[in-house]
Amino acid sequence: MLICTAIDFFACIKLEIPIIQAPKNIFKSLKDLLNNCQTIVFIFYATMAGIVDSFVVYFLFWYIEDFALLTKTPNTKLLEGLIVAAQTLGAEIIFFYISGTIIRKIGYAATFSCCFLSYGIRYGLISIVPSPWWIIPIEALMQGPSYALIYTTIVAYANAISPPGMSATMQGIAAGMDDGFGYAVGSVLGGILYKYIGGTSTLRVFSGLSIVCGISYLIIHKTILRNTEDPTAVKVQTYHAPGNNEDLVA
Repeated sequence: MLICTAIDFFACIKLEIPIIQAPKNIFKSLKDLLNNCQTIVFIFYATMAGIVDSFVVYFLFWYIEDFALLTKTPNTKLLEGLIVAAQTLGAEIIFFYISGTIIRKIGYAATFSCCFLSYGIRYGLISIVPSPWWIIPIEALMQGPSYALIYTTIVAYANAISPPGMSATMQGIAAGMDDGFGYAVGSVLGGILYKYIGGTSTLRVFSGLSIVCGISYLIIHKTILRNTEDPTAVKVQTYHAPGNNEDLVA
C-alpha cells in the first residue's frame, strides 16, 4: 500500500493542471446552470445511473451467496474474489481508456443511453445463467460498457455543459447525485424488492429500469432537447452554454 501511495504521489506531482478562471458570481452561475432544462435532465439521469448501479455495489454478493446455496456451488468466496478481479481487470480498464473516443464518435446522449442499455443486458444475463460461475465472464465483459463508460460520461458531460470556473462544482453535483443520492435510493429500493420478490426478480426489475432509462433518455434528447444536444467533446477549451450550442453531435 505504501509503495502504491508513493507511486501515486510522484505521478500527481508530474500532472500539469490547467489554471481555471473562477466565475465572477458563483451563485448566479450555479442558479443559471440549474435553471436549465438540459442540466436538470442530466442530473436526473445521473441519479438514475446511481440507482441502477447500486445493485452491483450492495446486492450482487448477496445474490451470489443465495444463488450458490441454491445450486450447491462450492468455493463461494473464491468466486466472489474472481468476480471482483474480472470487473476491475476486464473491460473496465479498456473502456476507461477508450471512453473519450466513444464519446467523440457518437456523442454524450447516445453514449449515456448505451450505458443504461448495457446495465439492462448485464442484469438480464445474470438473472438467467444456470450457475454462479457464469457471472465471472458477464462481469468481465459488461463492467466496462456499463460502469466505466457511464462514470466517464457523467464527469465529461458535467464539464462540457459548465460555464468557466464551474466545472468542478457541476461535477461534484453530478457525482453526489450519482454516488450519493442515487446509491441511497437504489439500496432502499433494492432491499425492499429483494425481500419481497427475491434476487432473480429484483435483477430483472433493475434490468427493465435500466433499459427504460436508456431509451427514454435518448428520446428526450432527440425531441425535447433536440436543439441543445451534445456539446462536442473535441473543443474541450470552449464553453457552449446549454441552449445556445452551435457545435452539436447528432
